[in-house]
Amino acid sequence: MPNRELVIYSGRNRPDLTPVYALYRQLSGVDLRVEKVYHHDIGARVVAERDQPRADLLLSNSQLAMEAIRAEGVFDPYPAPVAERSAAWLRAPDFAWLAFTAWPRVAMINRALLPDDGAWPRRLEDLIEPRFRGSVACASLVEMTTVAQFAALRVARGDGWTRAFLDGLVTNGLRVHESNMVTREALVRDGLTVALANASNVHVFYLEGNAVGEAWLDQGPDDPGTHVEAHTVAVLSGARHRDEARRFIDFLLSVEVQEFLARAYGETPVNQEARAGWVRPLAEIRRLAAPVADVLQHLPETTGWLRQAGFEVQRTQPTV
Repeated sequence: MPNRELVIYSGRNRPDLTPVYALYRQLSGVDLRVEKVYHHDIGARVVAERDQPRADLLLSNSQLAMEAIRAEGVFDPYPAPVAERSAAWLRAPDFAWLAFTAWPRVAMINRALLPDDGAWPRRLEDLIEPRFRGSVACASLVEMTTVAQFAALRVARGDGWTRAFLDGLVTNGLRVHESNMVTREALVRDGLTVALANASNVHVFYLEGNAVGEAWLDQGPDDPGTHVEAHTVAVLSGARHRDEARRFIDFLLSVEVQEFLARAYGETPVNQEARAGWVRPLAEIRRLAAPVADVLQHLPETTGWLRQAGFEVQRTQPTV
C-alpha cells in the first residue's frame, strides 16, 4: 500500500506551522510536503496550475487573497463541520475557503513608555493626537493586513473619514516599516509608543521578553469595532489527495489545534468549542462591519492611497 501523502502550498509562513505539521504526521501517518510561497505570489501560482495542480491544499494569511481567486474555479469547496457552525464571514459563501484563525487588529503598546493603561489609545483617532506625534508605527504595503485594514475602514466608515485619518497619521509623523516583524522590533528599538498590529504579534513579541501590551480599539457600545482578518485554508480543485486534504482541514479546525495556536502564537480560535485562554475570544471582539467582497473591491484604490502616503517601503530581503 502506498504511503498516504498531502502536498501543501503555504502563503502563511509566520508564525511557522511546523509544529502543527509535525503533530499531524505523527497522529495520522501522512507524509506532508509543504512548500512555502511568498504570500503576494501564491494566488497567481495556483491559477497558473489550475489545469494540472501540483498541490492539494492552500494555506493563506488572508481571506482577501483567497476571495480574489475564488471565481477562477481553483478550489474544491468543503463545508467542514466546524465551518458550518461558524459565522458567515469566516468562510466563502460556497465554502471554497475557510478561516482557521482570526487576526484582530490592535494597538501594540510599548509599556516601558506607557506603563499606565489609562493613557493607552482607545480609538483609532487617538493615534493622530499630538501626544503620539512621531511615535506611531505601522507596516508597509508588503503586509496585506495593512492594506486590508484601510480598505475595510473605507467600507465601514467611508472614504472621507478614512482619508482624513490617513492624512492625520502622516501629518503626525507615522513611522512605516518593512513588515509587521520589523515594525514590532522598531517599537522597542527606536523607543516608539504604539504600533498598529495584529493581536497575535503582541503575544509573540511579549513571549520573547518584550514589555508590550495590547490596546483594543473602538470596542465601546457605540464604537464601530476593529478590523479582523483571518488565516485561511482551501482544498485545490483537482487535488490528487482530496480526502487527506479534507482530513487535515478538520484537524486544523479541531479543538486541540485551535487551542495550540492560541497558546503558542496568540491566535484567535474560530472553533467556538476551543478555549481561547489568555487570548480574547472572537465572541468578545466588536468587529468592523466590512464584508470581505466589499473590502476586496476597495483594495486597488486603497493601495494607491497608501503608496502616495509613503507606505511603499523597499524590502531588504526576500520574504516568504
